[in-house]
Amino acid sequence: MGETQDLLQGIYGLDSKGNFEDVKRLPAALSLPEVVATRKRLEKSLSDEEQAGLKRPEAVAKLVKEAAFTHLNRLVAFKMLEAQKLVRGTVDRYQESNAFKFYLAEHEEDYKLYEQGSFPQNEIGEGPRDRAYRHFLLWQCAELSKEIKVLFDPENLASWLFPRPRALKSLLEMLNDPALQEAWREEETVGWIYQYFNEDEKKDVFNRLYKKKQKIRTEDIPAATQLFTPRWIVKFLVQNTLGRQWMQMHPDSRLAERLDYLVPLAGEIPAEKIKPVREVEVLDPACGTMHFGLVAFDLLAEMYKEEMERAGGPGWPEKPSVSSTEAIPAAIIANNIFGIDIDLRAVQLSALALYLKAKSLNPKAVITESHLACAELQLPDDAKLEVFL
Repeated sequence: MGETQDLLQGIYGLDSKGNFEDVKRLPAALSLPEVVATRKRLEKSLSDEEQAGLKRPEAVAKLVKEAAFTHLNRLVAFKMLEAQKLVRGTVDRYQESNAFKFYLAEHEEDYKLYEQGSFPQNEIGEGPRDRAYRHFLLWQCAELSKEIKVLFDPENLASWLFPRPRALKSLLEMLNDPALQEAWREEETVGWIYQYFNEDEKKDVFNRLYKKKQKIRTEDIPAATQLFTPRWIVKFLVQNTLGRQWMQMHPDSRLAERLDYLVPLAGEIPAEKIKPVREVEVLDPACGTMHFGLVAFDLLAEMYKEEMERAGGPGWPEKPSVSSTEAIPAAIIANNIFGIDIDLRAVQLSALALYLKAKSLNPKAVITESHLACAELQLPDDAKLEVFL
């Protein structure tokens, strides 16, 4: 976040209060056309936020945080994709990573930059090799955005506010610490990163609430409510909703043996109308990093398999929802799991979590669509709101 703030002020002339310095006084803008283009996008972004009712200092703070967590989330995603062998090494060896070498072999202009080395540096602090590596990472984002755009969209403003070499290298050294190697293989790592990204902000919210007796503001809600639900609670809730519905549709289901948290009902279990698995929908209206969705994903995968085995029999659909087990992961994301959150970070990481889950079951799965939404709504002031209503 500090790097993003320094980048905005030092390179693009935007201070924390939302004031822009004259572009003629910015060395980078005088020599680099892409800096000028980014500056124009920044001006429009702040203007749009202001028209939506956000004060300029608040708009800058929001932009800093959004750009910072977007890049952090992407680098975390690369580490997790590497660990699961879903992509070649992208950040594991910085500018010596294997995927970067393959990229250079197919991109002549960036290969020439790479061959020039790390000097001379331009006004942003990038040498030729640094520029080639940045181009590669954004290209890799573009490739992944075909399946998870909310996190990897290379054209959003955060992508244009790319961390400079010193900050990027420092962060990658931390992410590549051997002590973290096992963490990148764990699906719950996504949730821990989400929860602890703004731990200091959470402490500040509760300090103002309890010690200073101040009310919680709208913008405090994400930080104050980000809690990682223990897995047994998630399993209990998923099994007694999704799992129970399945058992009510199919009392003879073999999944009964696997629902270890399913609570027996007193009396006769009411029947549920039978429908194909593809029509069974699960919504988490405060999805966080999709912790509930990941547990539901595993259960849904078993439901698809069982339907394939028993389709056409008494009490089962005539035809299965998919024709092969390989199609199940993409089908679950396309048909079954829905998520909403008020925090863009959560939506980004939810998309990543579902993508990793799908690819872990079938590395060749193609994610064609998903149902995730960010409900971060900035309400206008009272007068404008009344007019709108």
